[in-house]
Amino acid sequence: MAPTFYHYWPVPMTDKSESMLESQRLGRLGCLGILLIPVVVALLVAVITLGIRVNSKACKDGLLAEQECRNATRLLELRLTQTQQDLLETMDQAATCNQTAMNLSASLEKENARGQKQLIREKELQGEIEKLKQELQDALEKVERLRKEKEASSKEGETSFGSSSQALSPLTVQGYLLLGLLALLA
Repeated sequence: MAPTFYHYWPVPMTDKSESMLESQRLGRLGCLGILLIPVVVALLVAVITLGIRVNSKACKDGLLAEQECRNATRLLELRLTQTQQDLLETMDQAATCNQTAMNLSASLEKENARGQKQLIREKELQGEIEKLKQELQDALEKVERLRKEKEASSKEGETSFGSSSQALSPLTVQGYLLLGLLALLA
């Protein structure tokens, strides 16, 4: 079987149908208006309540307290920053002082070591001086003995021995004196 086509012819509009459409539109707007009124009233009540709360003394006190807290926080942050900068400067100064103390300590140790070496050298020189003094004393005794021997031999008449001891005696004394002076200067 073949398909059946249904075709509806458009219905001509009359004055009645236009008025009916208009009344339906007004009815819809009225329902919509009725639904919007409670929503608007609820929003209005919420705004009024919010306005009352915002302007209340507790809210103003809270805002004032919040501002004071922010001011105190900013002041504390500023102090903390300044304290941190002071701490860094102090740490730098402490590091410099520690380095200076270490340098001074090293210099002091070097000076102490040099002083010890000088003391040892001084003791060595004192020993050499004592040794040279003893040698000088021995030489003087030898010169005195030789002089006495010369006097004794000159009394006996030995001129050859006396002249040779006379020549040796001043040279020996001068040599020992020169050695003593060199030891003192060294």
